[in-house]
Amino acid sequence: MLGFLKKIFSFHRLRQERPDADTLIEERWDADFSKPLQARFDIKSENSHDAYIQNKSLVLGLKKNNCIAWIMDPLYRYGDLVLDARITLEPLGGYAAAGLMFRVIDEGTFYSALFSSKGYFRVDVVRNNAPQTLAGWTELPPDPQGTPVEGSRTAALTVIAYGDHLQLLINGCWAAELRDAAIPAGRICFCLASYEAPLPQESPPYSARASLESLSIESRIEEVNARYETWADNPGIDPHSRFRLAETFTAMGQLRAALAQIEKAWESPEVKREPRELLLAGRLALALELTGEAEGYINACLEAGPDTPPGREGAVEKAKLLYMTERFEELRRYGEEAVKMLPRNGELWTFLGHAALHMARYEEAARYYDLSFESDSENGLPAKNAANAYELAGRQAEALDRYLRAGRVFLSQGNYEDLGALIPRLLSLGKENWEARALAGKWAFGIEDWAMAAKEFSRAERLRKKTPGPLPPEDPALVFLRGLLLLQEGKRAKALPLLEKAAALEPDYALFRFRLAETRFLLRGDPRDPKFLADLEAALALAPEDGWVRNLAAQAALSRGGLDEAAEHLEKAAQSLGEVPAIRVNRGVMYYLRGSLDKALEVLSAEGDEDPEGVMANCGGNLLVRAGRYEEADRYYRKALSLNPDNIEYLCNRAAGLIELGAYGEADTILTRVPVPTPAVLDLIAFVAAKKGEYPRAEAASQAALALDSHYVPSLLSLGWIYRIQSRWDDLRGIISLLDREVLNEEYSARRDDLVRRLEEGVSRLITCATCGRSWRVLRSPDPAPPIRLFAMPPDELPAGTCPQCGGTYCIGCGKEHLDGDNRFVCPQCGKTLKLIDEGLKRLIYDWAAGAIPQGKDEKTQDEEA
Repeated sequence: MLGFLKKIFSFHRLRQERPDADTLIEERWDADFSKPLQARFDIKSENSHDAYIQNKSLVLGLKKNNCIAWIMDPLYRYGDLVLDARITLEPLGGYAAAGLMFRVIDEGTFYSALFSSKGYFRVDVVRNNAPQTLAGWTELPPDPQGTPVEGSRTAALTVIAYGDHLQLLINGCWAAELRDAAIPAGRICFCLASYEAPLPQESPPYSARASLESLSIESRIEEVNARYETWADNPGIDPHSRFRLAETFTAMGQLRAALAQIEKAWESPEVKREPRELLLAGRLALALELTGEAEGYINACLEAGPDTPPGREGAVEKAKLLYMTERFEELRRYGEEAVKMLPRNGELWTFLGHAALHMARYEEAARYYDLSFESDSENGLPAKNAANAYELAGRQAEALDRYLRAGRVFLSQGNYEDLGALIPRLLSLGKENWEARALAGKWAFGIEDWAMAAKEFSRAERLRKKTPGPLPPEDPALVFLRGLLLLQEGKRAKALPLLEKAAALEPDYALFRFRLAETRFLLRGDPRDPKFLADLEAALALAPEDGWVRNLAAQAALSRGGLDEAAEHLEKAAQSLGEVPAIRVNRGVMYYLRGSLDKALEVLSAEGDEDPEGVMANCGGNLLVRAGRYEEADRYYRKALSLNPDNIEYLCNRAAGLIELGAYGEADTILTRVPVPTPAVLDLIAFVAAKKGEYPRAEAASQAALALDSHYVPSLLSLGWIYRIQSRWDDLRGIISLLDREVLNEEYSARRDDLVRRLEEGVSRLITCATCGRSWRVLRSPDPAPPIRLFAMPPDELPAGTCPQCGGTYCIGCGKEHLDGDNRFVCPQCGKTLKLIDEGLKRLIYDWAAGAIPQGKDEKTQDEEA
């Protein structure tokens, strides 16, 4: 009993003496992963990962791609410490990294040290969710076990955190030394990150997996200090490791830290300074304006000779140093000798040009810059420099030519900043040059200054046509961009000829064929249009992997009802673009056509910033409209407009939905919000105005739409209906004549035929034979027919006359069956003589008689023949 009581009191004392969880602990602890309860880590699985003990190791498996997960040891906080861990990383066919997090405050504040499956390591600090790289991806020190560069690997990872000093060892080799004081203390975690998904055919259960096989924590200050001092300025550190870290610091812009690592690597007298190390040291010193040190490093590098990469690059750095120190005469002498050995080095020619320019030798400078551009025609700066030199030399034509060459290079590279710097000089020297104006327009288009682009394109085309001598060929890109400007204004019909011309000039350019096909499809809406199909097939042949071309092919297939074909195109589009909103829109339409509106709406549902422009919400509204669920559609349109308030298509769609609900006033209000009315908007305004009985306003809106695009068929049809309602038959005939000149799809053709029928009904009436049903269409208010004398019986299909008593009308064929004694037509019902009373029927007889009498015969001759 006494022994039992002693155990109870002893256990109670141990519990009381256990430190507080937030106290900084000094201890030596070795993890025992054979006993989960003694492992300290909070081992539990979550949606993103699984965590478990297996084979005396702590295992972390990621269930998702492109994510990071960690398991924390929540027991104690540590300040200064040494972490020794052995970790096996399995990328499972993807790209992953594993390691340790230390001084962890929470998920937004910590340090991390990771090594990757591609053979690199990195160290980062995150403070208040703001990440900062301390050492970017750096090649791992050589592995004594000979682990392959990529794939699964086991690494011994050591982290020494001592005050603001951080040291990292991998496989017992020094890898990095850093300084950072952002986080003084915190907890530790085992972490795993996935950057690229595994190959599809492997289909592993996880995107990546890592095992923490062993872990020890040493936080006793004397021990930590001893471990730190072991590696602080240790002469035994592999100089190649320092040089690798220096290269990383250079890429990060930490130039002083990079140079310090190189200089430390050279402290040992046994270390031979390699040419590439001298080259990097020279560049770093030069960037830090340590010109004396830089010159020594560069001169030592040049001893490698011009036949080696460091020697060739060192020659350029020497020229750069002479330029920076303004030793222009020396630069000129050195450069002239250097280019004899390296005649294709554009940078050396450039520095020669700089020297000549500073010595006011402008034509010599221009010649050197030209030689530099010849050596590297993908670099526009030498051409720009040459232009400046020629301009200073007073040779304006050559200056303009070089500005144009530089501008073309900058444009091809999408370098609008440097191109923009040229524009003032281009427009000054090339005010009447069509190529300069075209280049200025392309720059304006690139920076989305549409007004300037349109103005410069117009000037360029006018100047091209005025060029003396043979007319320069049209620039396909210029023609194409002019078409795109019209598309932005909603003028597809006007844009179409320009896009056709661009494609004819460059038939093998996929973008031109794609935009042409897209415009045909959006303009006509006919997925079977032979011209559309030809352009689409050409775009697919030229760019079979292009996601946007595939997406258009899917859209056309959906319009034809080819759902399986659409699904195939969408799959290939997604492989190229990912599940972008445009692809999800077409997936939604596909599910709707397969009869599942709910599935379609599910595909179109967006979370967070998945639908930044509102295209999926707009599509959801469109599908609900097709299903007749207008009130639900309005909610979707409101969501789309909340994301993109000035989108003309969304405003039109919501207005059209409100029209279906009979909310004409609200639809009218919505349409007034459109910043720049397009033909489609004006057509809706016309419809709403007509519904409200405001016919003059409806006519004005339709006329305004046609002023923007005289070929806009919906507005031609709308204007035709307005004229029909107002009985303006001559105006309606004019509209039908205009419609007959357009290529109409099935819907528009049916609406045109309906207008023709309404015109006939409006200006004419139908008179039917009371016996056989034969009918005649005559004008409602015809002019009186001239008097005629008949000398022959008209054909049976013409009218015989109308009964003055019962009003029945009969054809001659039926009238012959009922003649009186004088061979006159009589009504079979009343017996009254039939009379040609109706002016319309008289006109039928007159027209027959006029056509039956041969031309050129006088009345006497006609009487004699009769």
